[in-house]
Amino acid sequence: MFYAACFMQIIGNQKIIKLLERIVAKKSIANAYLFLGPTGVGKLEAALFFAKKIVNNTEAIDSNLIMIAPETEEKNGVIKKRDIKIEAIRELQHQLSLTSTGGGYKAVVIDEAERLNVTAQNALLKTLEEPNAQVVLILVAQNERKLLPTIISRCQKIKLGLVSDSEIVNGLPQNMVNKDDIIFWSAGRGEVAQSFLRDPQELEYRREIKKDFLTLTAGSIGERFALAEKWSKDTSDLPKKMDIWTILLRQVMLDKIKIKQLSPAKALLVLEAMASSMKQIKETNANTKLVLENLFLKI
Repeated sequence: MFYAACFMQIIGNQKIIKLLERIVAKKSIANAYLFLGPTGVGKLEAALFFAKKIVNNTEAIDSNLIMIAPETEEKNGVIKKRDIKIEAIRELQHQLSLTSTGGGYKAVVIDEAERLNVTAQNALLKTLEEPNAQVVLILVAQNERKLLPTIISRCQKIKLGLVSDSEIVNGLPQNMVNKDDIIFWSAGRGEVAQSFLRDPQELEYRREIKKDFLTLTAGSIGERFALAEKWSKDTSDLPKKMDIWTILLRQVMLDKIKIKQLSPAKALLVLEAMASSMKQIKETNANTKLVLENLFLKI
């Protein structure tokens, strides 16, 4: 799916941002980049920042800056993200064959590039093997192992990571309320901190998901199965929910917070079970509701 690109202030990873600015200033722009890092650190925001600097044409930003990301689909009441298929790459190749507005660069950002299926990756490889000096491809991914080695070898890697609490605070407005909550829930990830500025309801969302977790630790089998059925209806949101639970579990493991009936040792076991369950949901055709039921019984 193609999207109009936008840009917001980036919190954290300022060394990377300055590096990207120097690359553009020195006109040492490569044909392809791979932005890597954990969920929520701001990979996409940094990629869009870089792409906008490359295009450097605010009047033609929509035509010269292209973004591709997975679409979602609903089937039998369940919402899932789809792989990026070859049709999206063929359409991209058509767009790239057109002269850019103003005669400058065209920049392409592919979010969640690991969701490119094999045929789409092979089609993209052709574009990488025959680079256009006026086109810059920027892939954004969390798991590079799902990308073809031949694609990775043609990209310059830009790695973003977790940042300190002070970097998060420095990126927040001085009069920002709930700073402690923002630091806790962002867990060193600037993109997550940014989400709280865009939408104050994001903090409330995390409180609700935390409430679900606390209810689950002392809940009946019926309550566990009811939550599994509810969450299985929209798997596109599952990684975000599990990420919130991961923050809670890590805090328990570090003995920074106490959750009744959950020792640090059990928290580690639950983390491992969550990782296994999410892999099963993402990479197989397993019944999501059954996977979640089995997971919730272990909490």
